[in-house]
Amino acid sequence: MALHYCSLHQRLFSRRCQRWVGFSPATITEIRGYYDLLCSTNRDTSFLHVIELSCDHCAASFRTRAQSHAEDEVREA
Repeated sequence: MALHYCSLHQRLFSRRCQRWVGFSPATITEIRGYYDLLCSTNRDTSFLHVIELSCDHCAASFRTRAQSHAEDEVREA
C-alpha cells in the first residue's frame, strides 16, 4: 500500500475521501512511529511505501505563480 504524502504541507492523500487531508505535526510523528514499529518487527513491509507528491496546495501555489508570471510578461510587452 502506498501512502501519498506532501512533506511541504504535511498532507496525506485520503483514498477514502479522494482528497488531500492536512494533519498536525503530532499526528504525522505518530504515523511515522507506527511505521518504524512495523518495520522493526521483521515482517515483510515491502508493500508499504511513501510516495512524495505535490498536493493541492502546491498546485494552487504553482498556478498563482504562473499567473503572476504571465501577467508580468503581458505588462512588459
